[in-house]
Amino acid sequence: MANTPFQLSLQTSEATPPAQISTSSLTPPVTPIAKERHQTSSPFQDIQPSQSLTAPKPNVTAPLYFTNDLELIRNGDNRPVEFGRGAWSIVYKARSTPSTQQITNTLTNNPSTPPSSPVTTTRILAVKAPVRRDARPVLEAEALTLTRLTLTKGHEPYIVPFHGTHSDLGGLVMTAIPLALSTYIEDQADIARTRQPATPTMFDPVQGPASYKDLTRKLIAGLNWLHQVAGMVHGDIKPHNILLRLVDADESEIESGATSAFPFEPLFADFSSAVDIPDDPSVPLDTTRASMSAFTPPFTAPEMLASLTVTTGDVAPTPASDVFSLAATLLAAATGDLLLYPGTSNMQRLAMARQGHQIIDLTRSGSSGHRVPRNGFVEKLVKPAVVKDPAMRISTGDWIELASS
Repeated sequence: MANTPFQLSLQTSEATPPAQISTSSLTPPVTPIAKERHQTSSPFQDIQPSQSLTAPKPNVTAPLYFTNDLELIRNGDNRPVEFGRGAWSIVYKARSTPSTQQITNTLTNNPSTPPSSPVTTTRILAVKAPVRRDARPVLEAEALTLTRLTLTKGHEPYIVPFHGTHSDLGGLVMTAIPLALSTYIEDQADIARTRQPATPTMFDPVQGPASYKDLTRKLIAGLNWLHQVAGMVHGDIKPHNILLRLVDADESEIESGATSAFPFEPLFADFSSAVDIPDDPSVPLDTTRASMSAFTPPFTAPEMLASLTVTTGDVAPTPASDVFSLAATLLAAATGDLLLYPGTSNMQRLAMARQGHQIIDLTRSGSSGHRVPRNGFVEKLVKPAVVKDPAMRISTGDWIELASS
């Protein structure tokens, strides 16, 4: 029996925006500790190190809604195909075609002229739906965040494409990008293990130095855009929340050798823990969303982990905590180890993560630590981003220059 498509529409509503609530990531984190109480050009084309919030943020009072019919793809057992799931949400694989009303309008407006492209073109999408009723406000808040980011200039190379929200399912409709940086890191580590351990490449990042450097530049440029242009703190940066979109290179680029050493665009995803950066620096960040976050050692800044033991007040993620989280992600990409810390238990690794300013030395003591040689590129890149005092961590603008040196 054919699946009945869901009717969706692209519009904005005058409804009051939902409360700013956040939750854990879509992909199950390495060790979740819940707190109680398509552009192919250079990523630096539009973002300069000194660029700041010069334009007002888009005033978003309601999320975008999707225009097309949507149908969940099912397997042979008639179960919806899943891309992944987490504590609050499930990501389903879906297909989309223009709605019946759209096709009717197209034919009515052009009764004698066939459309230039088929109006029944099918797209494969990802639908992030709540796994339980109390998760709906969480995704509604994320839909508002994604709407504002989507309306911000220059977002295409940096965030997962967002197409709107599904009112019946309460789900977020996004472009399907099945490959996460976490999976890529594990694959590259498996390939590296097949090589002889004494080869000259044993001190290089697992994916190779040129590819790694290109990845770092793209990720730091994306974080710089997020902070300096969009005015947003991600709040939960880790390899699982970065999706990889294959770069389309034309034949001239391939022949000239101008293709990117890293063949993907890394896109930030899962903004359920995101908070706005106030235009006025004297205004503190909103902590209401941080109170429902799930922290993921070893990618969480130590000051955020310290807040787990605090009984009063909430600690919101900051630009500095994002910088730390991305630095830890870059260490994982270099070593091929998503755990980073060499402890034999989750509690041991959590204790090490609380001393995150020592993350380089602690990572170096692990089995893959030889890929972080002293005074090498990885150490020089990560060291200023993980200092103990968040106020002293490198800014994203200076970090871009360091990654390009």
